[in-house]
Parts: sequence; C-alpha cells; structure tokens
Amino acid sequence: MSSIKYVPSQNEDVHKYSERALRTGPLRLLLKDLTVLFTVLPYLPLLFFPLNPKTQIKKPKGPRTFKSVGVTVVQTVLGLVQTVLLILLIPAIIALPGLVFLAVVLLCILIVRLIAWFTHGPRILYSVDPTSASPTTNQHPNERWVFINGIGTGSSGLQTNIDCLSCLFGRQVLGIHNRSWGIFGDILECLLQRCLSYKTLDVRVACEIIKEYLVDTKVENLVLVAHSQGGIIASLVVDTMLMELPDDIVGKLEIYTFGSAASHFHNPPTSSCGATPSSSTRSTVIPYIEHYANEYDMVPRWGVLYAISKLLHNRYAGNVFIRDKATGHLFVDHYLGPIFPVRKRGESKASTKANKGQTTGNGHANGGHNETTNENMNLEEALSYLNATVEVDEAISLKRRNTQPLKPLARTKDRKDNGTGQAAPVSTTVMPNSNTRPETHNIVDGFDAIGDDALMEQAARGKTVKELSRLWRYLGGNSPAEGRSRM
Repeated sequence: MSSIKYVPSQNEDVHKYSERALRTGPLRLLLKDLTVLFTVLPYLPLLFFPLNPKTQIKKPKGPRTFKSVGVTVVQTVLGLVQTVLLILLIPAIIALPGLVFLAVVLLCILIVRLIAWFTHGPRILYSVDPTSASPTTNQHPNERWVFINGIGTGSSGLQTNIDCLSCLFGRQVLGIHNRSWGIFGDILECLLQRCLSYKTLDVRVACEIIKEYLVDTKVENLVLVAHSQGGIIASLVVDTMLMELPDDIVGKLEIYTFGSAASHFHNPPTSSCGATPSSSTRSTVIPYIEHYANEYDMVPRWGVLYAISKLLHNRYAGNVFIRDKATGHLFVDHYLGPIFPVRKRGESKASTKANKGQTTGNGHANGGHNETTNENMNLEEALSYLNATVEVDEAISLKRRNTQPLKPLARTKDRKDNGTGQAAPVSTTVMPNSNTRPETHNIVDGFDAIGDDALMEQAARGKTVKELSRLWRYLGGNSPAEGRSRM
C-alpha cells in the first residue's frame, strides 16, 4: 500500500494569493500551460496502468461493456485522425491560399465532430440500479449529488461512473456529460478553460444545474464530484456561483475531485469570520473541498499537484490527499476502487470483518472461496488507505511559508515603496464585523495573517485519512455524524 501525502488547504496570508489571470496575460498563460504539459508527457503511458487493478467495485457488464469498447475504438481512431491532421497542418499553411486553408480547416473540424458524435449521448444522465435497470431512488431528499466526467469519456462511461458512485455512497447521482472531442480536442478545451476561463457549453450546463439545486430551499446539501477535466469545470462553476449567489447559499456545496486538471480553486473566507487564537481552521464559504490524486498520474501533475507545489501565489483551496508512487487516471479503477471500501448501508467495520469468516458448508462464501478471498483482499487494501497515517508534505508547507506577498502591478500614491521595489505594508485595520484580538498578530482584512497554515499542518500530523477526510463518511448511504461544520 502506498503512503499518503497530505497537503492542508491554503489558509493564511490572504494578500499573498491572486488568480493567475489577474497577474498574467492569456497568451503567456497558454504558453506556460503548454510547457508544463510537455514536461509531464513521460507519464502518459501510466494513465491506464495498472490495467487490471484490484477493486471491489463491480462495473456493469453486458451491452454497456460493448459500448465502452466501441467508445475506446472511436477515441483511438479520433486520436490517430487528429495526429495526422496536426502533422499536415504546417505544410498546409505554407502551400494553400488563405481561403482554401480556412476551408480545409473547417472540413477537418467537421470530420472530427462527426467521428466524436458516436461517443456522445444525453447531456444529463441519472444513476441506474443494476438489479432493476431503473433509475436509483433518492433516499436522502435533502441532498443532491452531481458528477462531472473527465476527458475521453463517452456516454456509456459516464453512466458507469455514476452507477459506481451511487452503489458506493448509496445516493442517486446526476451525471453531467462533459463531451469528448478526441484527446487533442479535449486538451485544447482544457487550455481554453484554464487560461481564458472560457465557459464551454459543458460549463454552462453545469452552472445551470448547480445553481438550480443551490437555490432550491428543499436542498440542504449539494455534493459535487469531479474527475480530470471535470475539476476544471467545477472550478469555473465555483467562480460563477461565488459571483451570483450569497455566501450562505453557496455554502450548501461540498466538492470532491479526483485526478483534477484544474489550475485554481477559489474558496474565500466568509465576510463575518474573525480569527481565533485557539482555532487551526477558519470559516470559508464552501465548508468542504477535498482533492484526491495519484502521484504519477499525468493529469493532476499538470493540474492540482502542479498548482499547489509551483503556483504558490495562486489560490487552490481544499485539502489534498496524494497516493505516493501510485499510477493510473481512470475514475473507478484507479481512484474509487483503491480508496473506498464497498459496504452496505449501515454496515460497520466490525460487521465487515465478521462477514469475512462466514462460509457455507463446503467452505465457500458468496459464490466461491477464491472470489471471496480476492474481495476481502481488495477490501483490506481500501481500508488500509483510509486507516493510513498521512505524511504532511513539509516541502510544500515550507514553500508556502516562505512565499513573499505579490508585488503590485502598478504603483499609486497609497502604495509607495520608497525605492525598495516592495509594496507598502498591508493595513492592520480590522473589519468592523470581525472579532478583535490583541495587537500581537498582523491582521489582514480581519483575518489572521500568520500561523494558520502551520496550525493546520500541526493538527494533521499523526492523523489517518479517515480522520481528515469527509467523503468516506457517506459510504453505504451513511451521513457524516458531525453535520456541516465549516473548514
């Protein structure tokens, strides 16, 4: 079992962090993202390994399996076609007149879209009960669960993902289909979303659904799960909701990402929050954000892992759990399966262990000794993840503490630097609505500017994944006992 590295959510020095797009032009951002993407290409072959991972989660078989194989074939053909078109692009620019070249480009786009159409389906899907082939029932009327898929996922793949989520957590799950346009088309879409904050149709559909659920007075808790490119879409959805809705409405959200490709995640402090010397946490608008990543997964090495380790002036909210030396990017096989054990509603760890010893008269249990043994081994692996003591990433923590405040892009009379090149000290004025405290700490807009990250790291040392994570508490239809206290 791989060790688990843990990076607490950013919590200190609000004047240190700023969105990339506010500090850097879109062209430069695009070039930077392309550069980082090329540096992580050596991890590309590891996206699908291990090929047959141990997992208790049983994916549906039958017609959907054939559809998934068909999607894989179409994606392969699409990738080959796009590769050939990209190779021919440069000589075409040189040899063809402008209008002819434009016509050829439009024809190529049409060909790609026609091929990709075979992987598409409805924009919205609902989880299905595998035993009855009918939509799962919502046993938690005050909750809504939404999933956004990543790159290269067809409609059948999305259905499999939400069915596995539903089986694992005992909830009805709505899936928003982030449609694929082939590997190169999806990468281009990721770049546009990351560098230009461009809201593609998938983002706009997600914003509409999330907002509808948030403003519904019957909904008390909205869990948003995202994978791969879905993490980018989720980050843009959060940006939009923070602009359009009050804090208490957005506060219904909980966000959990897997292998996220997002370059930022905003989660501002609540306006009425004040610093307290004894607390290692501070109230934020969205109470729970968690990111799960495999260390050698190419996509989070471009997304969440790069953002928290290299883009130190960039805001990336949420606790990060990293499976050390783990590979693979597939949502069910490489994330859900190895991380979460499968349990029935209300089943405790003790009862799970007890069930391991139950056998029939011929020494078999649940359909055969070998199958049961393998399932128990897979269960133990998942439990070992949750019971593993985390290793706080000291290197990232040190980088954060040593990161200097951002230099201003322009000087004003109120920001004299006296020739030092540094901005004037941040005001120590406390907001009227915030709690006051002794003048022994630098206060920035009413929040403690030092020590919070260090306190978060200290509080996490010696704890297990189960003690720091919230998502696992929903397993088997259960609900977190502590309710919705904030980050």
